[in-house]
Amino acid sequence: MYRVVLVEDEELLRQGLMLTTPWAEHGYQVAGSAADATEGERVILETRPDLVITDIRLPRVLGLDMIESLNAKIACDYIIISGYDDFDYAQRAIGLGVRAYLVKPIGDDELAAALDRAAGFIARRRQIEEMLRAGRAGEREAAPVLGRNEKSLGDRYMEAAVAHIRANFMNGITVKSVADALGISESYLTKLFKRKAGASFLSMLTKLRMEEAVRLLEESDLKIFEIADRLGYQDAQYFSSIFRRATGVNPSEYKRRV
Repeated sequence: MYRVVLVEDEELLRQGLMLTTPWAEHGYQVAGSAADATEGERVILETRPDLVITDIRLPRVLGLDMIESLNAKIACDYIIISGYDDFDYAQRAIGLGVRAYLVKPIGDDELAAALDRAAGFIARRRQIEEMLRAGRAGEREAAPVLGRNEKSLGDRYMEAAVAHIRANFMNGITVKSVADALGISESYLTKLFKRKAGASFLSMLTKLRMEEAVRLLEESDLKIFEIADRLGYQDAQYFSSIFRRATGVNPSEYKRRV
């Protein structure tokens, strides 16, 4: 069962969601609830749920600000509920990795669809976390438990992101597509790249592509346009300019040297 926390300042709506939603039918159980963002963040960090459903307009602190703060501390998914069909809010919610933006009054079918969609992302995130945990089962760190969990979580997502890029850089991948594949928000992944790799997503993508370009130039008889295509560049001339910027020579010159 996936654990869910509700953050909603309207008590009737909060109690109604808790008591009338068929959580078990969608694979969830309620782990806690809160009436504002401060209490909500405390409950979320204590219970570490898989899903948070929060109102967008909470007392003092917006639900989106709470999500942005939590993204650096815990990996979970979010559903926003709002009394406003506001484009700016919805756009920011998408950037934070929110899985659904539901406008009040919320229909039962609409909520059910959002819960099922979120469950798919949660399942994929759990699978990735388990895979990475198994690969680092013997690792021990001396940091306090909370700090270790936060650090190792970020490290594991960074490793998974790089592995995903290596496996898919021939496709038109973006930071959003990688974040979606890992089941985390685009903003969280962007911050991870800067904090863990000291580089942007695009810089990392280009670096990995250039490493593969060098390998192919040294070890294969592929033509330049074939290498460009294999690396995900539709324009061989553009690939050559990127390669020259990275290495100081164009691919043809590099090929002649080896």
